[in-house]
Parts: sequence; structure tokens; C-alpha cells
Amino acid sequence: MTGRCVVIGVGNEYRRDDGFGPRVIAELAERRARDHRLAAVDLFVSDGEPSRMLQAWTGADLAVVADVAVGTAPAAGWRELALPPEDDPRSAASGHAIGLGATVALARELGRLPQRLVALVAYGHEFGFGVGLSTAVATAVRPVVDRVCVLVTEPGPGGAGPPSPSRRVGLSTLPRDSSVDEHRKGR
Repeated sequence: MTGRCVVIGVGNEYRRDDGFGPRVIAELAERRARDHRLAAVDLFVSDGEPSRMLQAWTGADLAVVADVAVGTAPAAGWRELALPPEDDPRSAASGHAIGLGATVALARELGRLPQRLVALVAYGHEFGFGVGLSTAVATAVRPVVDRVCVLVTEPGPGGAGPPSPSRRVGLSTLPRDSSVDEHRKGR
């Protein structure tokens, strides 16, 4: 185990609620400036294209994916889905045509799953062009960021423990594939 932790915010900040994942990453980047425990956590923004997701999390002990799905939100406004390698990921929520479940299945076949994979999913309804999250999705940002911080910094079953300090620091944006936007569900 390397202690490598990766957080991937999936979405498009110019499609209203789909900007949830990128917003979580932006909040984590701001928090990292004040919290040295987050210094070695790799932060990525992704459009959800599977090969780029696999590239980001391959070799990680913990990968946390923040995404939005279309549907009815639970009472908390978001849900945590743990996707260990032995689980069936097809039910993993996502708002993308090739969802997280299919990406996990592909990663399993290619031997590119992280040791532990957690999806933090908010539920949105506003996916038209524009910036800004709906109130319900915006309300989920802070608790999801708080949960990510626990996952990547706390030792034990609730978290992965502190990441290796030798890991690079920075906010990365995975390259976009414009064809992905044409394939998004309901958008």
C-alpha cells in the first residue's frame, strides 16, 4: 500500500447541477491551503470519460469520486456508496451515459481498480446550460467535502489514513473529450 489518495470530481461546471463534482474539488483545493493533512491528496476534475478516470485512480489505495446523479435525494441530500472490488458496481449512481458502475466494471477487467473506491453522490435536477448549483445540490457540497476530508485523513475503517507526503501536490484537470457531452443522459 502506497497511501496514495485520489479525489475525482466528475462533471461540467457549465451544466448547473452537473458542476457538483468540480465544486467539491474547488472547495477541497481551498481547504488544502489551510490543512496540511490534505497536501498530498491528488485532486482531479473529470468529465467522467472512463479511461481518464482509470488513469487518475490506478495505483491508489483510496479513490473518492464526487458526482451528481439524476434522481430523488435521500434526506441528507447526498449518498455514500462504497464500491470495493468484490461488489457489483452496476447500481452505482451517476448522471453520465457511461456511469461509474460501467467504469468500475471496466477497471476490474483491466486490473486497474484502486484498493478502495468510494462514491459521494448528490442528486440534482437542473442540468441546463448555465453556472451555479441548485440550492439542494449546493447544500450537499460542504458535508461531502467534510466526508472526503475524513476519508483521506483518518486512519481506520472510516478513512484511508494519511497519504504519503512524497506524492505530488496540485489540482489537475483531466483532458476533456468533447464527444462525452453529446452522450450525457438528459442533457
